[in-house]
Amino acid sequence: LKCDVEKSLPPKSEMILYVGMSAVQIALYKSLLAKNMGVLKDTIQSKKALLNTAMQLRKVCNHPYLFDGVEDRSLPPHGAHVIENAAKMCMLDKLLPRLAEQGSK
Repeated sequence: LKCDVEKSLPPKSEMILYVGMSAVQIALYKSLLAKNMGVLKDTIQSKKALLNTAMQLRKVCNHPYLFDGVEDRSLPPHGAHVIENAAKMCMLDKLLPRLAEQGSK
């Protein structure tokens, strides 16, 4: 219920950070665009194919390891490479310790 909500919470603040892509992400993104160039040119032909391509590009922007065969399985599963190969993860890796120092939750 609304009456049970904590009243002493500070107002919500939101930060929007624009982050580029890592080298692995850029290479994979360009590869997907080149492979699906025909789909992008013929958007009238197949809306479903266009949406699939858009979802694949979105996955690249989130993390390249969402695709099979991109991750080097000889590396440790929780190693630094997981963070370094996704620009968003690099940003979080730098940002979270700073926010923790400031007492942000």
